[in-house]
Amino acid sequence: MARQKKLSDAEKKLKKKEYERKRREKMKNNAEYLEKQREKERLKYMKKKEKGQEKSVTAMSARECRQKRKQWKKNSKVYRNNTATTAHKTLHRILDDAPPTSPTLVLQQCRAMYSNVDVAARNRR
Repeated sequence: MARQKKLSDAEKKLKKKEYERKRREKMKNNAEYLEKQREKERLKYMKKKEKGQEKSVTAMSARECRQKRKQWKKNSKVYRNNTATTAHKTLHRILDDAPPTSPTLVLQQCRAMYSNVDVAARNRR
């Protein structure tokens, strides 16, 4: 019997990513399975909370609370940047694939997109 080739770290990561993507897809398509998973997550959270591994903000010290909020802000910023980048890429992909239109229409679309980004930036300040 032939030996199995060992997977490199990159291949393992890709395989795991693909498996997780399929699992999430399966979960989203099956309402019963989705509810079961949510219940499992809730129970896991409650167990962690009882053990003291997961604290609520009211139970944290001032220092821990500041650190947690700082992490939340950082995560939110990364999320907003990723969604804005995705929207930007999608718009460019659509414009590249679409037949040529009048230049004014393209300018209006680009201005609308960038004005939304500017509004979001102003709101964050």
